[in-house]
Amino acid sequence: MEHEGEAALESHDLHYHPLTDLEIPHGNSASMKGTWRHVEAGAASGFIFCGQPIVCSDNLHWTELDSSENIRICGFDVETEYFSIFSFPPMGYGFGDLSVLRGCLCVSYILGDDFVIWLMKEYQVEESWTIEYKLSTIGYDFDWVYLRVEPIKLFKDGDILMLLDENSLIYYSNKTRTFQEVGMFKDLDVKDYIDALIFNPSLFSLKKFGFENVISF
Repeated sequence: MEHEGEAALESHDLHYHPLTDLEIPHGNSASMKGTWRHVEAGAASGFIFCGQPIVCSDNLHWTELDSSENIRICGFDVETEYFSIFSFPPMGYGFGDLSVLRGCLCVSYILGDDFVIWLMKEYQVEESWTIEYKLSTIGYDFDWVYLRVEPIKLFKDGDILMLLDENSLIYYSNKTRTFQEVGMFKDLDVKDYIDALIFNPSLFSLKKFGFENVISF
């Protein structure tokens, strides 16, 4: 897929890592002791990796830029230590943000006055890319064109919780077709960017893992 290229990626304040090999932990997973070793990049060698990896189907995924400035998705199978390359959905223009939604790879972006969400319904099957939502942004105070919007959770009633530009949450009501900001971070002493994730309750809380300023929605 042809794309705007590296300049477009830089406008999203990402990190660039031309890949020659990958360093992974090797040792006793129970004691968390061991060493690091290098894995050959193989099919992904020389590509520019953008941003932090996301985990889907127990594999790592990055947005990558090849030598022809085509944007693709690179997956790394941690069991087989094999890299695979597959395509984004057809996005027109603009840069799509890669995330995970309902256990599927998700790509979201602004196209004109619409916020578009794609899901890859079958893992690594490019033909399974499906537009899940196409939401109008007209009439809202958010400067959508220059902001990154990451869907976090789809609810059963069709509502969506999203992270806006890594500093606030917005909630989309499928019933009223409206957006509203969730003002849950106003009283926090937030110096850096906010991250959000889906946490499945267990015997351990997020705070026991050393996270600070943890709040639930």
